[in-house]
Amino acid sequence: MDLCLQLSVPVAIAASSALGTIFVGCLYIRTGKVLPNRDDPQVVKQRFARVGIASTISPVITFSAGMLGGGTGAECAPRASFARWVGLWSPAFPQALVLPLALTMLLFLGPLVMEWLDSDRSTTVLSRIATSQVAAQWRDPRGRLLLVRNLLVGPLAEEWVFRACMCPLLFGAGLSDVANVFTSAFIFGAAHIHHRFDSDVNWLAVAVQFTYTSLFGAYSSYLFLRTGLLVGPLAAHVFCNFMGLPDFGGVPTHPNARLVGAAFVLGLGGFIATVSVDAALRPALFRSLFWVEA
Repeated sequence: MDLCLQLSVPVAIAASSALGTIFVGCLYIRTGKVLPNRDDPQVVKQRFARVGIASTISPVITFSAGMLGGGTGAECAPRASFARWVGLWSPAFPQALVLPLALTMLLFLGPLVMEWLDSDRSTTVLSRIATSQVAAQWRDPRGRLLLVRNLLVGPLAEEWVFRACMCPLLFGAGLSDVANVFTSAFIFGAAHIHHRFDSDVNWLAVAVQFTYTSLFGAYSSYLFLRTGLLVGPLAAHVFCNFMGLPDFGGVPTHPNARLVGAAFVLGLGGFIATVSVDAALRPALFRSLFWVEA
């Protein structure tokens, strides 16, 4: 059955804010009086279940608001299946996975070159993987649980709630691509402020994280709207979590500082140029429900 989302801007923003509030609020459902350590294995397992509940509720909120939230009163368009609205499937699935991941790797060209230069290139790829930090974490039960959180459950739940369920709401209210991207990005960034209360970090670190997560949220929302699928933003999210924040401070003191610096500049410049050209020319690549292609 084809569905339609048509609602007013205030209802869309209220519903989007509710999605973010429910997602964060579910993390703090607890019976004890002491705020739990977010990396404690028991807390991690409990939060897996809670974000699962929030992820189940989110599409109900989206489509309830979309069908009951008013709107312009004009003919409702477009109409599409549930799977298309939340980005689970379209004919462009293969390129919607490969191209966003390649674009994200271009953005991280500097860190990738730095990591390659710092690695022991005399060993095989398989041996480097076997001795990597991720492999060491995976051999430890607690580390394995944190890897599952950071590279699977976290990205999947966040992309589902903040992209698949939120961006269609804002689209249904008639927001432009730019307004959709930055509204959803702001809510996504604000949803990370809670780390001030469950991690040993100061407000400056929270401000940095808000900025970083908001920028990533804008990029991820762009990928979702551009491709019309969840797989691209999800792949980008997993890759970014795997890489972590780039080590900008290590560039000047690196033995190959010029090469690494050039890779950082080339990666960022190429990323900005690619996104700018794509947004301006809008080539027909994905047949997205949310993006007008040339």
